[in-house]
Amino acid sequence: MASQFKTRRELEDEDHEIYLKKQAEMLERRRAKREAEGFKCTTEGCGQSFKEYLELQSHVQQHQEEYRKNMQCSQAKCGQKFNNRRAYNEHIDMHRAAAKVKIMSNIRSVLLVNKHGLLMEAFEREYKSVMGKQVPYKLLGYKDCYDLVSNVPDVVQVTQLNDGQTLLLAVPDKTTEHIAKMIGNQRANRDGFNYDTGKVLASVSRDVLRRIEKVANRSNRVVPDFMKKQVEQLIEMGVMEESGMDINEFREIYDQEFGYPLEFRCYGFYSQEDFVFHGLAEVVELVLDGFCWKIVPVGFTSPDRNPAIQHIQFEVRSSMRKLLEENPYGISVTTLVRTHESCFGQLNLRQVKCKDVVELCMLMPDICVVDKSAMGEFTILPAGYKVVKRNVKGKNVTPLWVLGEVKNNMWKVLQNLTSEVALSTFAKGYEGYYGYLNLAELQCRDMVELCSSIPDVCTLKLGQNGEYAIGKANQEGRDGATRTRITKFPPVPSSITMNIKRVLFKNPGGVNVSTFFEKYLETVGENID
Repeated sequence: MASQFKTRRELEDEDHEIYLKKQAEMLERRRAKREAEGFKCTTEGCGQSFKEYLELQSHVQQHQEEYRKNMQCSQAKCGQKFNNRRAYNEHIDMHRAAAKVKIMSNIRSVLLVNKHGLLMEAFEREYKSVMGKQVPYKLLGYKDCYDLVSNVPDVVQVTQLNDGQTLLLAVPDKTTEHIAKMIGNQRANRDGFNYDTGKVLASVSRDVLRRIEKVANRSNRVVPDFMKKQVEQLIEMGVMEESGMDINEFREIYDQEFGYPLEFRCYGFYSQEDFVFHGLAEVVELVLDGFCWKIVPVGFTSPDRNPAIQHIQFEVRSSMRKLLEENPYGISVTTLVRTHESCFGQLNLRQVKCKDVVELCMLMPDICVVDKSAMGEFTILPAGYKVVKRNVKGKNVTPLWVLGEVKNNMWKVLQNLTSEVALSTFAKGYEGYYGYLNLAELQCRDMVELCSSIPDVCTLKLGQNGEYAIGKANQEGRDGATRTRITKFPPVPSSITMNIKRVLFKNPGGVNVSTFFEKYLETVGENID
């Protein structure tokens, strides 16, 4: 008969039942002991026993009143007497402050060992189980335990869950920060009083869990040294092929070799690519091979990986050239992608081994140039375009593509005109083709100011009737297709090109522009002309 295996949930439920049974037995032993011995007074020199706990409290209250009346410290290891009421009160406040520090330390230590915190009711039971007494909130002047934890944000972070439950998370200090990080790297468990907390957290959404992890700040995105050594062992074993290992095969091989899965999320990483790229950067690196990522050792150079400038396909270069000829005043990255997809098809960046459109454009300096605004937005312009940036005091300078796309649209509308037309008629025609023209975004008061600021696109004439007429500007090139002069650079000698390739091959990680000439002299032995 085949053996029947239990699921993880069933095993956890059985362990929890055993745990509850042990707790019940322990409480029963305590109850039997109290029934036999009663509740004893712990005050020095007393030792009376009472059957009821309320009787003990009343008896202890009498001791406290005697101590206050005699101005004597009630602490067992102190017992100091005073003749001055003020000195006695200051002494009691000192003990109370020391007791508060100890209580805060106890609260933090109880919560700190639970990775995702504890529910409010689970915390009170856990504190009593660990410390042997309830949370002493009355000693600190609070009405209940929730009132206490809500007023110590430097010790406890209170988080309200969607179902009305209250989750408590420890806030580590400088002395316990390293412990919190180590606990954050551990696998989450559901033992003891943490079982009920895990049961509640299992039903909350991923957004709530991320918020809890952000509050706890335990996932420090640091891979342990033993895991880095395991990856180094895989490299030494020759598991990786010459061209590298597929990233999807990495988890399977890790599981087969070490006998347990690779749980990168418990270290604060969001995906396997994030784990390898940021967590294992000292051991391996990611290389894009066509449509998939591959893992290779650090410093590994494949014969297929040529450090020289990669060549962009002719079809891509041709489509980009035509697109910029139709938009000679610059366009945004979003518009470029959308227009390219509608006219030439989807732009496959992986096929050209580029991470984004900006990188693709920078690899084609003979076709386009890239301008970055102060706000971090990019504008794609034809090669040779002379960038003139406006400095307007008191106004935010918009990216070049904002005005550039308007100029492109206006130029296309003007191409269909055989003669000058009234400016108001042109404005209606423009909005009919391209929609509302936001003059405020262009920092212009009206159409007259806009047209006056772009003499390379249109001309304005004031008629006898007092109305402006707009026409095409005098443009150079065949059929007015080119509005700007394209600078022709002389060809670079082949010897210089080969020397630059030598410099880049010697420095596969790239060369800073400021140190390029020094690297060139060091590699070639002569200055670049």
